This record gives sequence, C-alpha cells and structure tokens, in this order.
Amino acid sequence: MTEDNRLYWIWLAETLGQGSISAVKLVEAVGDIRKIYENGADDLTSEMNFSEEEIRRLKKKLVNRSLDRADEILSRCSSLGIDVITPEHHNYPHSLRSLRDYPLVLYVKGNLPDCMNNMLTAVVGTRSMTDYGRKIAYAIGAGLAFGGSYVVSGMALGSDSMALIGALDAGGTVIAVLGSGVDVIYPREHKDIYRKILERGAVISEYPPGTPPAGKNFPVRNRIMSGLSDAVTVVEAGASSGALITANRAIDQGRRLFAVPGKVGDEGAEGTNMLICEGAIPALSAEDILAEFEFVYRDKVSVSRAHLMLRGLDMDRLSQDAMSKTRIGTSTKQKNFYGVGSYGGRIRDEVPIIKNEKNTSYNEVNTDKNDSPKQKNSKRGGLINSLFGDKKEKNYQKTEKQTVNSEEKIIPARKIELDTLDENEIKVYNIMKPNVPVLPDELVVDGMQVEDILSSLTMLEMAGAVESGGGGYFMRVTPDDIMQSEND
Repeated sequence: MTEDNRLYWIWLAETLGQGSISAVKLVEAVGDIRKIYENGADDLTSEMNFSEEEIRRLKKKLVNRSLDRADEILSRCSSLGIDVITPEHHNYPHSLRSLRDYPLVLYVKGNLPDCMNNMLTAVVGTRSMTDYGRKIAYAIGAGLAFGGSYVVSGMALGSDSMALIGALDAGGTVIAVLGSGVDVIYPREHKDIYRKILERGAVISEYPPGTPPAGKNFPVRNRIMSGLSDAVTVVEAGASSGALITANRAIDQGRRLFAVPGKVGDEGAEGTNMLICEGAIPALSAEDILAEFEFVYRDKVSVSRAHLMLRGLDMDRLSQDAMSKTRIGTSTKQKNFYGVGSYGGRIRDEVPIIKNEKNTSYNEVNTDKNDSPKQKNSKRGGLINSLFGDKKEKNYQKTEKQTVNSEEKIIPARKIELDTLDENEIKVYNIMKPNVPVLPDELVVDGMQVEDILSSLTMLEMAGAVESGGGGYFMRVTPDDIMQSEND
C-alpha cells in the first residue's frame, strides 16, 4: 500500500460519508481505488447491482476530484502520530471486512492489537448506570481481560468506560471506538482513561482528526464496535437505550449477543431483560461469555484462569476506587457526575461545555427513555420476512398531536420527547414508504449525508417509527406521515 492510495481512500470516505453502503458496493464492484478516483461512477451498470438512481447519485457526488482535503488530513495525521489504515492495509481488522458498510479509513492512535487471532468483546450499556451496573461493568471488563479477551467499547459515560477501566486494571488490552477524531477526548474529563487506553491498546475512529463529537456520529460509530467483536455484552439498558441499537447491529452482523439480567421492574434492567427474553445469552459473569469462545481460541482464552483471578476480589470497592481515580462519569436525566460511587463528586455543569451548531452540548444521543412501545405479533412474507423475520412488531398508537408554544406538530405513533424530533428526522421519515425495506444510502437527499440519515434512523427507531432488519435495512412500520402545521 502506498501513501497515494491512502489519499484516495480518504477522498472517497470524505466524499461519500462515513457508513456509506454505496461506497463499499462501489469499491467491491470496481476493485481498484485509483480507478474509482479516475473514472468516478462512469463504469457502473445495473448489472453490477446498482440502481439507476444510485448510479446518478454517485456520479453527482464523485465529480469533485480534488485531493486537497485528503492531503490535509494525511498531513495532520503524520504530525500527530496517527496511523491511517485502509482495507488494503495488513493491519486492517479482518472482522470489519465482512460488514456491508465497513469503514473505508480507520484512524488509529496507540497500537492496534492483533484483532484476527484474539477474542474481542464489546461491552456497552447505559450512561445512567446504577451502583449495580458500575460493579458489574467493571467486573465483566476485568474478568474478560483475565480470561484472555480484548475489550472494545466507546469510552462514553457510564458502563462503557467502567468496562474499559476494569479490563485495564486487570492488565488487559482494550480498544476504544470514538464518534470523534482520535485526537479529541470526549468527554474531556475522561482524559486519564484515554491516556491509559493508549498505554494498553488503541483509540480508533473513522472520523479524521479534529472532528468534534456530534450526536449523529455515534450511531455510525456503533457498528464498528460490534463489527470488531466476536461478542457484544449489554450490561445495563433501559427499554429504549442506545445500547439496544448496538445490540441489534450485533445481531445483524452475526455476532454473539449477551445481556446481564437485572431486577424485574428496574428501569435500567428493562432493556437487558427484554434482550434475554428474545434470545440473548444471559451473562452472570465474564466466565459465561468466555465459555462460549474457549474452544475457538484454545491457546488464548481460559475460563479457569478468569475464575481464579476473580476469586476474592471486592468489585464494589475496586470499581468505586477506579471511578474516583480516573474520574469516570455517569449521567442522570439532568446532570452528569464524576467521582466516587455512581452519583458522587464533581457535577458536569461546573465544566465549560462545547456547543455545536444547534447550540446544544456535545453529548451522545440520550436514548434511555422511560417509554417503550407496546408490541404485538405479526407475520411478514417475501423480502420483508427475510430481512426482518417473523418477530414482534411495535404496536403504535394512532398519530397524536402535540402543541408547543401554540405551534402544532403531529408526531409519529408513540409518545416521544419533542426535542428528539428534528427537521432531518421528519424528512427521512416522510421519504420512507410504509413496510418497504430500504438501505440508508437510498434515503440520501440533497443537503444530507449518509451519517445524517443513519442518525435520523436511529432516533426514529428509538421513537418506534422505524425498525431495523438484517443486512442493514430499515423499514417504516406505521402508515401515517409525520405532518407539520404551516406555522412550523
């Protein structure tokens, strides 16, 4: 691989957007990144599994052949000590190549470990962890590391970072996947965690250095966490938690899904208990996860070693100490906290907050909502059944009208917070046809990128207006369009 080829990969990623399925189809169809740069989409035909509309969109986007932006990114990576890995690179994770929307470029800070010959486990969960969740996330991270598995997570508030620190304290190897550039620490108070990760693993992202942590990036990021891993473990999650979206991606990608059971009736256990009811493997400890892969990684993974190392450890005390020393944060619906315990120490409101274009703080999409849609059984045939299966379908209430400041909005099917429904989400919802599976790239319209579409689909899925299926498809499941009054 040459530096020039990296320029072309960066150019294509920046031109078509992170998470683009069409970009991967283009690479697979043409087979030569330089040829794509030279000819754009001119060589594409319908016989190559491209629709006429898809070819038209690609031709329009690939008109710009300037490499200035790619050259600037590559130069910045060189000055910051950031590695640039593309699918041509020998160190590109083999597990990601199986994804139909694999990242065209990975930016790496630290040392990316051998992902092909070692077990990797993604550990995700709510940002609003309880004391129970804190202890379990730390214990699972530590147990996985003791047993020989690398731990993958997002370095986010709550469960994600607790699992990473548990693995690091146990001497394990970790990978943090960011929704920002690898040189942007988010949240900023996790700088100690960031430093420790670089000592024992890597921080990776498909976003170029300097990219701020925008909410639309995190749903796109999540597919890499699950795609890298042999298994995904959900520690604590509400009924509409973003961790469940990651769990769905894991199922779509053919990864093994585990969930930690919680107390029936507790808000933070609704999502994990639901996953178990729907077929996820219960994980009472790290040994339960390791046992599923011990025969695959015979010389690397050992359940007995994990059991021996975990014996007698006070995970409650250890996780509290870790939270205090590394300032791991957790979140409530009003504030974010750092310090000892799950809700102690410094309040995030005391720290200056970066603002984005909408004048809101850079936070991952807050997806731990109390509301959960009722469900009923339905059967679908043909293509829909092959993509979405014969599974429980959300039973939506009739479209309801809500009034805000004397302005009317009609929102989709279930009650959601109005501030989670923006103009892009309404636009994406109305483009989709009821009960017709579509890929995110098919919904791209002027002024929107594929990451905007993926972010909108994620929010609509959590709102109960769309659902995801196999192969990266999404489907609108309620027939009523979101309407807006003339005053909106």
